[in-house]
Amino acid sequence: MLFAGSYFSPLRQLRLCDPMAGSGVRAARYLLEVPNVAHVVAADRDQISAILAQETLLLNGMRDRFSVVQSDAHRLLSDHTTDRFDIIDLDPFGSPTAFFEPALRATTDGGVIAATATDMGPLSGARPTACMRKYGVSPVRTEFEKELAIRTLASSLVTTATKLELGINLAFSHATDHYARLYAVVSKGRKEANQSIQKLGYVAYCKKCLFRSETQPLSSIQNTCPNCGSSTSTGGPYWLGPLWDKGTVESMVKRASGLASFRLSDVQKILGLIEEELDSPMLYYTTDTLASVYKTKPPSLAALVPSLARDGYQVSRTHFNPTGFRTNAPVPRIAASFRNIAKETQP
Repeated sequence: MLFAGSYFSPLRQLRLCDPMAGSGVRAARYLLEVPNVAHVVAADRDQISAILAQETLLLNGMRDRFSVVQSDAHRLLSDHTTDRFDIIDLDPFGSPTAFFEPALRATTDGGVIAATATDMGPLSGARPTACMRKYGVSPVRTEFEKELAIRTLASSLVTTATKLELGINLAFSHATDHYARLYAVVSKGRKEANQSIQKLGYVAYCKKCLFRSETQPLSSIQNTCPNCGSSTSTGGPYWLGPLWDKGTVESMVKRASGLASFRLSDVQKILGLIEEELDSPMLYYTTDTLASVYKTKPPSLAALVPSLARDGYQVSRTHFNPTGFRTNAPVPRIAASFRNIAKETQP
């Protein structure tokens, strides 16, 4: 809801589709909380759920601003390839990839697909065969798994979109609790599709010293770690483009204080961390993993962040992990900071 009210112009009247509406609560919230959502089409293939969604929307006084149908999500979206939506919100159990193609066909040029994935095992690389089967990505197992979950989900959407001559850019994303969610802007045209596909690439990762790098051509991936000489693990293709649009994040931060939510403090904390990491390097580190590899006590981020910043490195925290941080400092320099901080804090 916060995204929809922040990304789109308040003058644009939005048509929204919730093709897996369940009880209809999400559809009602869109209508209640986003003033320029003019109409919502809510659907569920289960008859009882469709009836319940209808009652939910009526009870909230939305009589003339919605329609509820009993329909399979694929069929509903396939019926709207000409009468398209500005926002389609995909929130199934597990992976949303099966709905990507009909959703892309039913989204306006410049519209947004919001997609949630709850199957974090495949997305994080813990189940590589399932990740390849569902998302078309050969994963690498790392400590920055939640970021790779978003980049995997986005990669799958991009590869589906480019076949339809559509381009994709992420306006917002986050991976919190036990799910990953993205908001992708859909653009029509071969040029846009080509630009999107060029933002896919590969990640090389050294499990021994935690070096990581990313590149577009698979042929230029670093198979040998430049720090310790060990063989690297390679995964991809991942989305290597931005995870957030800066203007959208800034607008969401400003609007968040007006939310009527019992989780307001959590929302503001997440947005504050995302605002901090907006322009930071890809592929975060975690103090716990670094400390384990380099046999030292993990420093607090309150000590580590200013230590690296004083040496002229770019550094920020990340919303993906409470012990995570992003930096362009080389791994040996990070390890040296760990040791120095450990010495300084010894009794």
